[in-house]
Amino acid sequence: MKRTAGIIGGMGPQATIDLFQKIVSNTDSSSDNEHIHIIIDNNTDIPDRTKSILAHSDLPLKYLGQSAKKLESIGADFLAMPCNTAHFFYDRLSKEVNIPIINMIEETAKVLKENKQKNLLLLATTGTIKTQIYQNIFTKYDLNIITPENDFQVEIMSAIYDYVKEGKPYDKVEIFSQYLDKAIENNVDSIILGCTELPILFEENNLEYKVIDPTLVLAKAIIKAAGYKLKN
Repeated sequence: MKRTAGIIGGMGPQATIDLFQKIVSNTDSSSDNEHIHIIIDNNTDIPDRTKSILAHSDLPLKYLGQSAKKLESIGADFLAMPCNTAHFFYDRLSKEVNIPIINMIEETAKVLKENKQKNLLLLATTGTIKTQIYQNIFTKYDLNIITPENDFQVEIMSAIYDYVKEGKPYDKVEIFSQYLDKAIENNVDSIILGCTELPILFEENNLEYKVIDPTLVLAKAIIKAAGYKLKN
């Protein structure tokens, strides 16, 4: 049975586009009629999740709920969110709708466990790290997660907000890569790109590391939940 996917967007336009492309490119289809029915709500009213969380504000939940209910009302059978930090509101948001929401972080943990990836470095916004949304789920799957010390956390935030979101020059790619080299030397199995914009930084600067992109994991989970086959 084929099912319709609802995507709660509006939390980085490029991230929503990238998720859509990942879904299309990983679906086993031979014609236009065999692609997944996807409804996307780009709710631009959703405030910055990291800034809201650091200010102890639950305002994003209000607008996430609006999007979730709208998508459910127009025919979505299940929901997904490409934003990592938005998963801080996952449990409460799930209670506001009558359809399931795929938990991108839990799906990522399952994939890592299956692939025997034990020691992991999380690159993410301060909001994602401080709320421990990855740490709490990964602990259930017996996965070790390392988070950057404060100094490098500043560099990650700069890379995400200045370089990727604002298009400003980012001249510390060498420092970035040196830190990652050190992490690999310390037996980190994989690097988790815990912000939807981070893959852009890696692609544009040819940073070649063994990385896990949770949005790719989410795309494949959406394909399966919609009743379609993954492309080999």
